[in-house]
Amino acid sequence: MNPSVSVLVPTFNGAKFLPATLDSILSQTYAPAEVIVFDDGSTDDTREVVLRMGSRVKYHFAQNGGICRARNAAASLAISEYLTFCDHDDLWRSDKLEQQMGLHRKNPELHYSFTNFSIVTDDVWSDKTKFEDARGDFLLPAVPEGLGPFELQDSIYDKLLKFQPIWPSTIAISREMFRRLGGFREELGKNPSEDLEFTLRCVMTPPIGVVREAVVGVRKHQTNYSGDNYKTIRGQIEVLRFALDHHPINDGTRGLIEKEIEVRSVAAAYDAFRRSDFNEVVSLTAMADPSLLDSKMRLKVWISRMPLPIAKLLAKSLIKQ
Repeated sequence: MNPSVSVLVPTFNGAKFLPATLDSILSQTYAPAEVIVFDDGSTDDTREVVLRMGSRVKYHFAQNGGICRARNAAASLAISEYLTFCDHDDLWRSDKLEQQMGLHRKNPELHYSFTNFSIVTDDVWSDKTKFEDARGDFLLPAVPEGLGPFELQDSIYDKLLKFQPIWPSTIAISREMFRRLGGFREELGKNPSEDLEFTLRCVMTPPIGVVREAVVGVRKHQTNYSGDNYKTIRGQIEVLRFALDHHPINDGTRGLIEKEIEVRSVAAAYDAFRRSDFNEVVSLTAMADPSLLDSKMRLKVWISRMPLPIAKLLAKSLIKQ
C-alpha cells in the first residue's frame, strides 16, 4: 500500500515563483494526498496566485513569524503519514515523490530520506549535481555507481559538519519522526542556515534514505534568502553553537563541531574584511586556533587593528592586489 504524503510549501512574497513550483508538485507521478501553501505574512499577490490553482492546493495565511514557524505550522495541518517540504522557488522533477516514497514503501521503518539536487539558473538545470561536490566516501563507501535509491545504515551527523548536501526541498520525513524531533527550531527562524540544525537532528538516527538522482531543482536568483555568503557562514556558526548546547553528542563530535566553528570563523573573517568590518575580523579570528590563520589572514588582522582611516586605506590597497 502506498503511504500518503503531504507537500508543504512555506512562502513569503513568493508570487513570482509559486506557479512553476506548484505546477511541478502537481505534476508528480506519485500523487500527494494534499498540497499546503503556508503564507508567512506575504504582502504581494501570493494569495491570488495560489487560489487560482483551485481546490488542488490548500492555502493558509499567518502573520510573519519566520520560515521555521511557517514549516511547523504547515506540518501541524498535514494529514499524511509523511511530510515533504518544497521552498516556494524550488522545482521538482515529476518522479521526485515516486522515487523517494518508493524507498519508504519498501521499508516502513525508514522515517527520513533526501534526494540529490541541481542548481537552476534562468530556468536551466545545471548538469552538475550537489552530490558531485562531495569528496571521498561521503555517501557511497560501499555503494557502486549506477544504482538507484538506497539506504544508509549509519549516522552521517559528523560528515554533515564538513559537507551539507541536504536541502529542505529534498527531504521526506514521517510525521511521527517530525513530532518526535519537535520540528524546526523557531528561535532560529531568521537564521539563513536554520535548516542545518534540523538536518543534523534528522541524520542522527539511521536508516537514512537517499535518492541518487537530482530530482529537485534549487532556483538561484537575486532574492534568495541564503544568497549572502557572509550571513550564511555566520548563520552556520550560530547553528553549530546551538548544536553544542542542545544536541546529544559525544566528546568526539563535540570536538569536530568546535573545530568547524573555528574554520567557519576564519572564512567569515575574509568576508568581513572585504566589507571593511574590521572589528568583526578581529573578533572572528580570535575564536580560531592561530594555526588556521595563513599569512594573508594574519596581515588582514594586523590591518584591522589599525585606526579606522588607516585600516580602510590599507584594506583598499590590499583588496586591489
